[in-house]
Amino acid sequence: MYRIKTIKNIGKKEFLELIRYKDWIINMLIWPVIFPLLYILSAVALAGKDGSGLKNFEALTGTTDYKSFILIGSMVYMWVNMTMWSFGTFLRQEQKKGTLESLWICPIKKFDILLGGASITVIRSALYVLVSLLEYKILYGTQFQGGILEWIVIFIVLLPGVIGIGAIFSCLVFWVKEANVAVMLVRGLVMALCGISFPIIIMPNVLQGVSKCLSFTFGIEAARGIMINGLGISGVKEDLIKCLLIGIIYIIIGRISFYFVERKVRVEGSLSRF
Repeated sequence: MYRIKTIKNIGKKEFLELIRYKDWIINMLIWPVIFPLLYILSAVALAGKDGSGLKNFEALTGTTDYKSFILIGSMVYMWVNMTMWSFGTFLRQEQKKGTLESLWICPIKKFDILLGGASITVIRSALYVLVSLLEYKILYGTQFQGGILEWIVIFIVLLPGVIGIGAIFSCLVFWVKEANVAVMLVRGLVMALCGISFPIIIMPNVLQGVSKCLSFTFGIEAARGIMINGLGISGVKEDLIKCLLIGIIYIIIGRISFYFVERKVRVEGSLSRF
């Protein structure tokens, strides 16, 4: 129970900061509209004036609704990116504030500091998804299939992968003392390999293999199956299982990585080094 209390208290601290500085609300309202727009305009251009290019798209994806295809991919990617960014940079931000050493000497599990710090971002990301769905319906005229419970299941299944890769990412940032480069690298890989704006089948076989090592790829496919094609949970069960299993593997790797980083910091006394 004390571990839950630790996560709760760290989360409470982050929540107080969140409601104190509200600039994130502007980003939450603007980015869901702007981010997918470039991909949608590119798709319009590639489809041609008569829309003949949509035949190839339909043959690969099973739908001509390229707009919803891109919007769902973008929404899931932005949710993953926001949550993973929080996990990856939380410890580094606490170090810059000068509060990490105080937290680190407490008789608590150090991994719980990371979980507590990122827990509020998970909630904020859920709010982002809700705003995205409303804006896509109002501004883009998109009609999504499936029910709210099915949508919730998708993001719950995606969460282990986000936590796992976020923990690995956090260790990398903590090790090299630089967040921006690591953020751009990880974010770029996810954007290029997970098929947020195109079906991964068009990529070379090698890259398809790499893409299938990322749980987000299957999570996005499951989201499209439910929200575009209305397949339901049973129709995308295979993708959900793959997404969950790969995510659990990443959590294990992330926890092991965190252990070694924690040990390195303790042995070298490098916690306060910038």
